[in-house]
Amino acid sequence: MASRTVAHSSALDLLRAIEGQPDADSVRTNHCLGFVFARWLEPFSPPAPSPDKAPGDNDKPDQDAEVLVTVWQGDRLVLIFTKLGWSQSKIVSPVASSDLAAVLPSIPPLVQHLLTVAPFSSAPGLLRSLCGPQTLVDAFLASWPHPRKPSPSMTIIPMSTRSAPSTVVLPDGHSFSRIRDVAQLSLAELNKIGQLLVTFYGNHPSAPRFSPDGLVEHTRAMILRGAFWVYRAPPCEGHEAEPVGFVQTGRPTMRTCAIRMVFVAPSHRGAGVAQRMVSAVVRAHLVEAPRLALDFARTPLEGETEEETTRFGGKDEVCLFVEPGNAAARRVYAQVGMEEGGDLWSCVELGEVEPGHW
Repeated sequence: MASRTVAHSSALDLLRAIEGQPDADSVRTNHCLGFVFARWLEPFSPPAPSPDKAPGDNDKPDQDAEVLVTVWQGDRLVLIFTKLGWSQSKIVSPVASSDLAAVLPSIPPLVQHLLTVAPFSSAPGLLRSLCGPQTLVDAFLASWPHPRKPSPSMTIIPMSTRSAPSTVVLPDGHSFSRIRDVAQLSLAELNKIGQLLVTFYGNHPSAPRFSPDGLVEHTRAMILRGAFWVYRAPPCEGHEAEPVGFVQTGRPTMRTCAIRMVFVAPSHRGAGVAQRMVSAVVRAHLVEAPRLALDFARTPLEGETEEETTRFGGKDEVCLFVEPGNAAARRVYAQVGMEEGGDLWSCVELGEVEPGHW
């Protein structure tokens, strides 16, 4: 069946076009649609700061890019491609991984269309990076005129659940909660959470580097960007509880949201902290939080884009990505009830260009 490529004028135009399509808003598309959904809500939500803008970030030739494309086989949605600013480009499909082979013939026409629009028409290298199911990424880049790097910069496994874990019982002296007001955190707590973030980032070449003041501002920004949850525990008997772990959730859509970061301080690993955190967050999104009253047919009203329990409101599914070699994390997520998807995802960078930011 011949495919049909549709360019969308705005995030809302894309979201309206796919509404009602089977699995269009699902964990298979969350990595792409979460950012599209956020773009639609930008004018109606409190500002979410972008941490650590480097000098020159506002001078990128594609800083204002907004490429939003869907591909259809008849009346069936089969692909979504997006590029928002100079971030990674994304390609996803609502089609089950076992059926992706039937989608591959639609990729060359998608590539031909993209090469006629800015910024790709003049600079195919501004694709920068592409993330999605490895089957789709490889097929797309095989047709793209700018060479790719030979190995993915990241390979990840999608996991998700629709089932809420049981209520979490914390040990005495422990607490876990979402930070609703960053202004209520002391400077000492911000610094402690900041140090956890630094350890989480590690020594990766792309990891941010901070001055003491910069770390505090970065921590504030990270807390405001998504829903940020902090686990506190006494460092030892007789001491006051302090931050020892965190979870950040984000990429909300109507039906889904993603766990984007999970970290436990080395001093508290092996004690069930990660499992308790993830269980509590999944339960909050699937059971405890009421739905937000959002509707693509109208402009959101004041107060409709935030919800106290989770910020993003209740969802049907919670998803995340995990690296294949991270056996400990995969065990924790499985114990919480998350199941691994049937496909491997990858992020592939193009050669001789700056990678797209996350």
